[in-house]
Amino acid sequence: MDWYVIRKRGSDDAVVPPKTTSNRLRVWLLLITVLVLGLAVTGYGWARKEVTLVVDGKTAPVATFKMTVQGLLEQERVRLGPKDLVQPASDTKLREKMQIQVIRAKPVEFVADGKALSLLTQAATVGDLLKEEKVVLGQEDIVSPPIDTELLKVTTVAIIRVKRVVEERQITIPFSTTRKPTGTLYRGQAKVLVSGQNGLATERWEVIYHDGKEQERRLLERKVTKQPVNCVVAEGIMQNVSRGGEELRFSRVMTMRATAYTYTGRNTASGIPPRLGAAAVDPSVIRFGTRLYVDGYGHAFACDRGSSIKGDRIDLFFPTRGEALAWGVRNTSVYILE
Repeated sequence: MDWYVIRKRGSDDAVVPPKTTSNRLRVWLLLITVLVLGLAVTGYGWARKEVTLVVDGKTAPVATFKMTVQGLLEQERVRLGPKDLVQPASDTKLREKMQIQVIRAKPVEFVADGKALSLLTQAATVGDLLKEEKVVLGQEDIVSPPIDTELLKVTTVAIIRVKRVVEERQITIPFSTTRKPTGTLYRGQAKVLVSGQNGLATERWEVIYHDGKEQERRLLERKVTKQPVNCVVAEGIMQNVSRGGEELRFSRVMTMRATAYTYTGRNTASGIPPRLGAAAVDPSVIRFGTRLYVDGYGHAFACDRGSSIKGDRIDLFFPTRGEALAWGVRNTSVYILE
């Protein structure tokens, strides 16, 4: 390039470029500007990406200048839970038309071994959840719902631990009683001819437990080790008895503990004044108004009761205190007359 020296009056020499040099500079500046703008436009187009974001089943197109999946999630303020899943991985570089999916972990209540836990899982089925939690199942353990059930359809998964055991125990075999009528005893009387004895047996049971609670019991074997001896009782059928030259017919006879009382100044419980033959009884054993014959006393009728007269007890009236004391307390036969 040629340069010229121009002299001016009263000043030092100055060097100036010719006009052609100035034009060339302008052209170079313009070219550089265009180049920069082109690179900027090209870089903008290269950095900006259109992608698809799927969160909670909702799909949305997103424009971004971010370089990675993680940057996109931060841009869109998508927060991830402890077990939420991102596909592709968060460190993956973004590409045009890429689809990024956020798969939320499913909440599940898990019940096993006496404990209930709230879990978050990406498992697709109940079986996948058990593998994820490293649950070891016994051969007969029950999983509810079944292991091939999709977790989207359930909120609770439970495991019932099943245990089978064989128990052996000794049991008592009760004896039975055989009753034989006899004409040598009055009706209501009985006599043991053969005393009964219980037998023994050994049993083996299979018991099924669900979570430690008995669910089912099945007898496997029963072996008698001692046979029972049945009791034999003779029961009287005689209904007639002769007392003082009188033939009495009765429905039954009872052996009772008999005491004596005399005038108290009050009427009997049935409302009539006490007199010879009045007897206090337990109405649940002998009904009021029942005719009786008491050995050693004679005819009587049930018309009174007392607080201490319970069960097989009877209290007989005597007109005088001396007669009552003379009777005292004794066991005697009481005939229930027909």
